[in-house]
Amino acid sequence: MSVLLDPVPGAATTAPGAPGVILDRPASGRAPHRTPPTATGRSDRKRWPRRTRLLVTLTATWAVFLGVFLLLTGEHWWWRLAELPPPLLFAAVPALLLTLAPLARPVRWRLAAAALCCLAIGLDLAGLNPYALPGVGGATPAPAGALRVFSWNTEYWHDGDDPRRFYDHLAAQRADVYLLQEHVGWDLAGHRPIRVDHVAELRARFPGYQVVATGEMLTMSRYPIVAWRGLDGWPYLADPARNGTPAGSDFAEYYRHKVLRTDLRVGERVLSVYNVHVPVQLDISMDPTSSEFTGFMRAQQDRRQAHYRALRADLATNPYGRLVAGDFNATSAMGELRDLAGQLTDAAVAGDRLYPASWPDGAPKWRLDWAFTDGPVRTHEYRMVPAHGMSDHSGQQVTVSLGDDS
Repeated sequence: MSVLLDPVPGAATTAPGAPGVILDRPASGRAPHRTPPTATGRSDRKRWPRRTRLLVTLTATWAVFLGVFLLLTGEHWWWRLAELPPPLLFAAVPALLLTLAPLARPVRWRLAAAALCCLAIGLDLAGLNPYALPGVGGATPAPAGALRVFSWNTEYWHDGDDPRRFYDHLAAQRADVYLLQEHVGWDLAGHRPIRVDHVAELRARFPGYQVVATGEMLTMSRYPIVAWRGLDGWPYLADPARNGTPAGSDFAEYYRHKVLRTDLRVGERVLSVYNVHVPVQLDISMDPTSSEFTGFMRAQQDRRQAHYRALRADLATNPYGRLVAGDFNATSAMGELRDLAGQLTDAAVAGDRLYPASWPDGAPKWRLDWAFTDGPVRTHEYRMVPAHGMSDHSGQQVTVSLGDDS
């Protein structure tokens, strides 16, 4: 006869169905708790805290957007809306993510590294001028004979302004060379440019200066002009039949010539000065849901690229020192400007603003107006000049000299 006895608490027992295998049983007599296996045979890991999941998602989303932005910027009309926010956003967002990274346990270090990489890329897109920091700059004083250049988008010349105040503002800049954009009137009802001609008036008001103009571009120089011409953007259009001069327009030069090159005799040398006004990407007065709005954006994309190509082509074959300045309607983050800036030197290296913005005048958040140099041209001073309500753009004042070619 077999007798069943309870084992002594804490004693070893033989597992049922497994003769000879000994298991330790707790003193309580209860079987040890085991985590149920998952379908893969492994236990579930502890989930990350909600804030960690949120920060990881935000960082990954920003990293993807940054990569897509770099891939698409400047290339497609439908991506233009993504390019409109102030470029400082490219530095502010990853800086915020980097600040919050310590909250993302247990992946805070990996998240911080990802945010730091995004910040490094973003600082390059944000338009910050590191040369304005103490001890980083070091522009040399302007030598005798340096040129003072003033570039300004006048916003339809002096339409709506007091002409005397307008010309007094120009005279107050005491520039040797003036690069003026929007030497034109505007028909609001017809939504079209109106040809104007103030060349003779300027020659009378500014004796000693030579004045040349084409389309909306006007350049005035105290130095002798040895040659000048408007760069024709139409040969570079992808679709000249649709995106050239609009039907019914009698002002073809306004659309064809957005860059005016003027060669100046400076001592025994020649300086080529490029007066630039690249067309806008979109028209905010149009209904954004209409086909007219998207059609205009497509046409403007083709026109913008054409004028950039015309400018780059001319620069590539120009043997003289070069100064390129004007309203590019582009920020530091936009692809076409970055391509151009990669070949030239930004005049802001001689400026004292960490973020040199020019639009809208009075409370600027975007830098749409730029000045670049190349060859033996050296920049000694760069600053923005308030328009005092006469334009939505601040002006640019640049002091340059022709240095040694070597």
